[in-house]
Amino acid sequence: MDEPEKKKKAPKGLSEQDILNRATIGLSKSQNFTISDIEQKRVAGLRLYNRDPFPGDKRVEGRSTYVTSDTFDNVEWLLANLMQLFDAQERVVQFSPSGPEDEALAEQQTDVVNFVVTQGNNHALVLHDWLKNGLIAGLGIVTAEYYREKTWKPARLLEGVGMNQLMELATSENEEIVEAGEPYPAPGMEAIPGMELRDLKVRQARISSRVRISTLPLEDFLVSKDAHFDYQTGGITAALQGYKRTLPRAELLEMGYDAAKVEKIPAAASDPSDYSQERNRDQGHTDGTGDVEEEVEVYEIFMRLDANGDGVRELLHLTIGGAPSGGSVLLGHEEVEYAPFAAFVPYMMPNSLNGMSVGDLVGKDQRLKSMFMRGIDDNLRQVLRPQRIVQGDGVNIDDLLNSGPDDIIRVTDKDALGYNTTPFVGQQAFPMVQMLDQSIEHRTGVGPNLMGVDASQLQNTTATAASQRQTMSGLRVELMARMFAETGYRYLFRVVTSLLMANMADTQSMTMKLRGNWVPYGTDQWDPDLDIKTNITFGITDKPQKLAAARGILEQQMFAMERGAPITGIDKVYNTLALITENSGFKNPERFWNDPAKMQQPEGPPQDQQSDPEAQAAQAKMQAEMQKMQIELQMKQAQHQAEMQMERERHKQRMQLEWAKFEAQQAMRQQEIGAETQLKGMQIMSQQNVQPQIRDVE
Repeated sequence: MDEPEKKKKAPKGLSEQDILNRATIGLSKSQNFTISDIEQKRVAGLRLYNRDPFPGDKRVEGRSTYVTSDTFDNVEWLLANLMQLFDAQERVVQFSPSGPEDEALAEQQTDVVNFVVTQGNNHALVLHDWLKNGLIAGLGIVTAEYYREKTWKPARLLEGVGMNQLMELATSENEEIVEAGEPYPAPGMEAIPGMELRDLKVRQARISSRVRISTLPLEDFLVSKDAHFDYQTGGITAALQGYKRTLPRAELLEMGYDAAKVEKIPAAASDPSDYSQERNRDQGHTDGTGDVEEEVEVYEIFMRLDANGDGVRELLHLTIGGAPSGGSVLLGHEEVEYAPFAAFVPYMMPNSLNGMSVGDLVGKDQRLKSMFMRGIDDNLRQVLRPQRIVQGDGVNIDDLLNSGPDDIIRVTDKDALGYNTTPFVGQQAFPMVQMLDQSIEHRTGVGPNLMGVDASQLQNTTATAASQRQTMSGLRVELMARMFAETGYRYLFRVVTSLLMANMADTQSMTMKLRGNWVPYGTDQWDPDLDIKTNITFGITDKPQKLAAARGILEQQMFAMERGAPITGIDKVYNTLALITENSGFKNPERFWNDPAKMQQPEGPPQDQQSDPEAQAAQAKMQAEMQKMQIELQMKQAQHQAEMQMERERHKQRMQLEWAKFEAQQAMRQQEIGAETQLKGMQIMSQQNVQPQIRDVE
């Protein structure tokens, strides 16, 4: 007899306590890894940036403790280069359609997501902090979250409110009655029952919903030691990633978490990290807790768990109150599509999230250069303040010890006080300092010799060689920017798109305000996995060469179109003009040129232009108009240059005329002064001649 079939067991999911146990174990390991292995490396980079004294400097007395600013200088130079690359575009990222049916959707997503990132948030400030954290500490993290906030406007007084309006205000979700006055009869209707009015104080709600992008403090970000970049999305792949924040207990209740669980969370203790103390050392803020309300620690953790028991590990967002060491509470959990952490690593290491910072690259050279500069400083001080040689019996020691620049030192013998002259040999260290400067510039790709061209270099170096040197060094910066564009920056747009998909009603309303229309796609068709293309204009180090090349391409395109060659088209010409416009420093090319792809196309099936005389005539007319436009543009430019030259000549003539007038006036004034002087002299002489002479009487 066959064995009875075993009944299939229903999948058994994880309880809240099971989820909490697994999360706290991973959280503890991630904290230990971050504090022990990563934080001290970040602190070292920040100390180099701040030019803090080196270990052991406090024990040195009477010697220089000067620290060079190499890490600070290179961080700021790199930051300026990267900011110019990523903040100079109108559409920094573009969604490319998978097929013709996705073109409208891709265009809509591009407009909306770029608006949210660059204008819905302070794009420049987010970029600045994101990039600067990465350059100083080797890792910069931003997070994105969708939030709805309800605030109240100040109460206003409504007089003479009837019963119907009163009921509407009492049941409204966006208005609240703060205070109600006593009822009084409506004027002229005293005899009618129920016709009463009230004076009310009413406040109105202000509801805002948006995607908020913010930079995380590095000491609050937690990640497991297996973390590395995902080759597909550019995000972080890790067994656990998340961050810690300290919030007032009352704020958790306002966010809707269970009051009983919130009360179980232990109060946050003061345990500032070394990195936080170093960053806030000059500001006096070294404690992560607040001084007004009781605060608790909250951990937002993202990890994969098979919570429902279906055999598949989903990516869960866990909100845990309290430190993992004890007393933690699972406040909530939900399944999400992406972990909202986008990373910037300036000098990436393969298969690892933990790369190198600027301090890692130049730290050793900065310390060695500081030692040379300290030696020069000490030597120069000895030259400027030589040691005094004193014969005790011949010098008043009290005068010597308390002497100032103008004080007198009493001596009984002029030879009793002398000086030990120290020769200055610091110039022997200058070649080593210059060699270290070159080494640092070669490592980072930026530096004073690469930011501009020195006049002395032009005497010994051709313009081409100088340009090649700057271009090759700039490739280091562009490599960093390219990796950032393809990893964290690109992933940020995926996260924002996912958040907009999850809140499609608000997204549709925002899109209508932004674009004036809404492409009626379903929520599942808003796809963050569309081909994302970064529109960062690389090649900024040789922009003049690129502009010249683009203008040459435009001339060849216009020549081909005039000859009717099918190797180019009006859309290709637009791309060239857009490239010239963007490289000229203007963000939006559509302010200057009409995109042929957005121009209204005639309805009906396309016709063969080779056999359609009307199409050929239209093409010839378009070519003639473009040629005419180009000629007119050249004529306007020539006219403008001629007008400018004429204006300069007129200005020069006016200046010469004014100067001639001034010289003539001065000459006339001098003649007048001479005449007046001569006249006064004659008057004085005449007075002296007519004055009677008085003589003594004998």
